[in-house]
Amino acid sequence: MDYVYCMRKFGLITAIVGFGILGADLALRLLSNSSSWLWLPGTIAFAGGGAALLWSRLSSGSVVVPAPKAAQVVGTDTARLLDNFEQRFAELKRRKPSGTVLGDLYTLGTQLESRGRATQATAVFRHLARIDNTYKDVSTRLKRLMDTDRTKPKAPPSPAPGPSPISPAPAAAARDPAGQECTTPVSAPAAEGPELQRLGRYNLEREIGRGAMGIVYLGRDTAINRSVAIKAIPLASEFSDAELVEARARFFREAETAGRLNHPNIVTIYDVGEERGLAYIAMEYLKGRHLSDHATSNNLLEPRKVLEVIARTAEALGFAHKQQVVHRDIKPANLMYDAGTDILKITDFGIARLTGAGSTRTGIVLGTPSFMSPEQLEGRNVTGHSDLFSLGVSLFQLLTGHLPFTADSMTGLMQQIAEVPHPPLRAFRPDLPECVEVIIDRALAKNPDARFDSGAQMAAALNDCRSRIPSGLP
Repeated sequence: MDYVYCMRKFGLITAIVGFGILGADLALRLLSNSSSWLWLPGTIAFAGGGAALLWSRLSSGSVVVPAPKAAQVVGTDTARLLDNFEQRFAELKRRKPSGTVLGDLYTLGTQLESRGRATQATAVFRHLARIDNTYKDVSTRLKRLMDTDRTKPKAPPSPAPGPSPISPAPAAAARDPAGQECTTPVSAPAAEGPELQRLGRYNLEREIGRGAMGIVYLGRDTAINRSVAIKAIPLASEFSDAELVEARARFFREAETAGRLNHPNIVTIYDVGEERGLAYIAMEYLKGRHLSDHATSNNLLEPRKVLEVIARTAEALGFAHKQQVVHRDIKPANLMYDAGTDILKITDFGIARLTGAGSTRTGIVLGTPSFMSPEQLEGRNVTGHSDLFSLGVSLFQLLTGHLPFTADSMTGLMQQIAEVPHPPLRAFRPDLPECVEVIIDRALAKNPDARFDSGAQMAAALNDCRSRIPSGLP
């Protein structure tokens, strides 16, 4: 390739020199009215240069074609693009999510992946999945990158001072049949992986879940010998140095606010901290399953149980909203339910805002797009009414196994949520009473003021409607 490049340069320079000589020859002929001898070397130089240039282009096997416009946003010079990855990626993360931005992120990720830069490619695909985890084959690419990373041999960790850490067991596979956030594999931050055995005073025993915002471990509090769930969030890899200070302050501020919530249906936060570039939250370790396991048409709960669980969720959200805390990412994957003990817990309170996923850069706090309210997608002020909209989407999915808003792209989904009425509930479930449809219609109103005034009001409507549903209705 270097030889072809040199021949191109030589051909171009020789052709230019030859053209200059021929020009000089013509000038001499006109000015002196005499025959000049310069035509011969000029012609030879011009012809030789042209031949060398033609040969070099044919030897390369193809002619360079300008990159399509869609790819020009992330740069036509791939080498320079890759060398300036941090700058390019930061630029794309600052832009408001749109179909163009999704395409640019996908192009950047695939170029990185094709050149063996798996860590950077995974970071790009993680960010893309956070916006729209159904975009093209992003989930498949993330899984492939993650599987490749897991099969790489790992260097043994250096022994850490203090008590001997517990080696983590093989990671448990996170599963969410509804295709929500927890199904999206993510790259481990620099400090994560088999070598991560301890955070703060917590020994990490095994991985129990992954999401677009971090990894969840089963841990043990060495101070009081209590099992806890540890959510590790790589703030250092998500923000530039200039942004990190503000992001860290927001993390602890939001964690403190969420930690003050004391409600039987809200997961308890015990502790927060930061170590080795990882922000972490230690919280109550829950048994049971995410309600997303019951969000497919072949594994639905009984309608009476669905309304009961969603009513309890609405009451808990109402409590949080009175404390000026908005969840911002309500969905079945963030509702943990243990059928044996009948315990329901809302998880990840404030996590969407803790990481600042786009909040300071685009004005949007990113949750899971299919469950987001119109005002949240548009970057407008988010209140408790937004959580109730997300809860209405969750109710629709848990009763039907389908989402009320779907599209092939992020842009299309945003338009559906903001402008298009949701399909009638009883088009999917004609066996349910009209009161269920009335509740969903109100919860999914485009105008926040047209929704329920509070979580308590929505819970009361759900409990009243539940009494009209026959027992045993599948």
